[in-house]
Amino acid sequence: MTSLPPWAVDPGSLTLTEAQYDGLPDHARELIEVIDGNVIFCPGGEPEHSDVTRRLAIRLDAARPAQPCMRVSTGVDVHFVKRRRSDGTLSFRRPDISVYRCTEDDRLFARDALMVVEVVTSASGYTDTVDKLAEYAYEGIPLYLLVFLGGDPYLKMIQEYRLDWPSRTYRLTLTHMDELILKDPFPARIAFGELGN
Repeated sequence: MTSLPPWAVDPGSLTLTEAQYDGLPDHARELIEVIDGNVIFCPGGEPEHSDVTRRLAIRLDAARPAQPCMRVSTGVDVHFVKRRRSDGTLSFRRPDISVYRCTEDDRLFARDALMVVEVVTSASGYTDTVDKLAEYAYEGIPLYLLVFLGGDPYLKMIQEYRLDWPSRTYRLTLTHMDELILKDPFPARIAFGELGN
């Protein structure tokens, strides 16, 4: 007889409180995101995903002005505020790249995020283009970039979504094909060739 996985017997084993999450070792925390207390396992990235994420973050950080104080980080939990229920249920996502205001908080909250970036892979396509598109907009993050792999050498295109504040939904405003040109949160001009070599 085949034994059942723990979650089949105890569905609560796939939920986490904030205290439980904080108690996990780093290697376990890196494998998951949490929405409404429910654990979501995140597949590991492909080498191209890692390369493009790292190179784009480096170039964004280089373009970042000294003032006002902002940070560019990779793999940092963005804790949701509006989605947080009255019982304090944990919800966060971990964008590939986050650009955010400097704060005194030891956590990054969505209210401080100015831009988030997801590098879309075959494993993350639906989550990045549907779930996170809605979640980040609902949390009020002004700018969302979706980076699509598959070009030569790596990048196919980058879609730029801007928040429509009254509806709290994103609107596709630009599709960058050879070069990313940003006006905010700070000016940046990054050729796709710089991200794939």
